[in-house]
Amino acid sequence: MANKQFSPVAGDLVTSLHKRGIFKVLAISHGGLTAAIQSFNISKQKLLDQPIEDVYRDTLLPFEEDANQAAARIVKEAT
Repeated sequence: MANKQFSPVAGDLVTSLHKRGIFKVLAISHGGLTAAIQSFNISKQKLLDQPIEDVYRDTLLPFEEDANQAAARIVKEAT
């Protein structure tokens, strides 16, 4: 099975190979090589801090939350 390369677009939630946390893609450069991202609080569905620009797209990975993580987050939000 071939690996499908991830190509983030504006609005995607991602993680980074070089930065810790969850980020939202704000924009992709005209050349398509870099992206502007901003730290994202998944529980509050809110952008944090200042945007980070010129992040190479090939260093971004899709954010994947498994069922256990989602359940723990939902319980934490409810309490």
